[in-house]
Amino acid sequence: MPWGMAQEMEPGDVVSILGIDHVFYEDVMRTRGTPSWNNNNPGNIVTSGEAENYGAYQGKRNDIFAIFPSEEQGFSAIRRFLLRRKEKTILQMMQVYAPSGHGSNNPEVYAQKVGAALGVSTNTLVSQLSEEQVTEFAREVQRIEGWREGQVHLPDDLPNDVNDWLTEFPTRAERKAADQPFAKQGSPKADGIKNIQQRLNDFGWAPTLVVDGIFGPKTEAAAKWFQARNGLSADGIVGNNTWKKLAQA
Repeated sequence: MPWGMAQEMEPGDVVSILGIDHVFYEDVMRTRGTPSWNNNNPGNIVTSGEAENYGAYQGKRNDIFAIFPSEEQGFSAIRRFLLRRKEKTILQMMQVYAPSGHGSNNPEVYAQKVGAALGVSTNTLVSQLSEEQVTEFAREVQRIEGWREGQVHLPDDLPNDVNDWLTEFPTRAERKAADQPFAKQGSPKADGIKNIQQRLNDFGWAPTLVVDGIFGPKTEAAAKWFQARNGLSADGIVGNNTWKKLAQA
């Protein structure tokens, strides 16, 4: 792989520095876009056997989301996801795709946007849509999921902080142990969350957290405490600003 001092780098690897994700492909790195753009996953399809069947990298994920080799494969995955459930209505499809209670999802509103774009009611079955309408359905999903382009870097054009990181942590094991992911309650278990927990303990949180990589209610409470003490919004979400303070601590 053409990534300087980095060893064992594979397509689909994610390096998180101060809560910012950098997603590596064969010969480019994507960062600072929306997760769907960073991951070539315009539908934000989660990692599963289904995602891999649609071309996602095997065993790779960014948080819960699959990573695809190209935008084209990621977009094709939305169409295949829809067509696999062709006997569902547009509303039922959006309830599956973006269920209520998961973040700020509102499947009824999403379904209305899709129906308006296709010129049909939300009770229309996916199987009743034309090929062109299925493609437009996929485009609406991409818009709903958020698609904002970020930065593309080549191996000889990596940002200084990423170059420094890969030099300091050249092996896969070292990168994994030093990971600084964006994280919140419900994030998948990860070594990077252990880093958060250990730093919160070091800063004086009591009773000390179990350093297990699971971002549960106790870790969230500790994160809110840390944020309040450091002039940050106490939302329990460990992003770039919180990581900067944790790194200083």
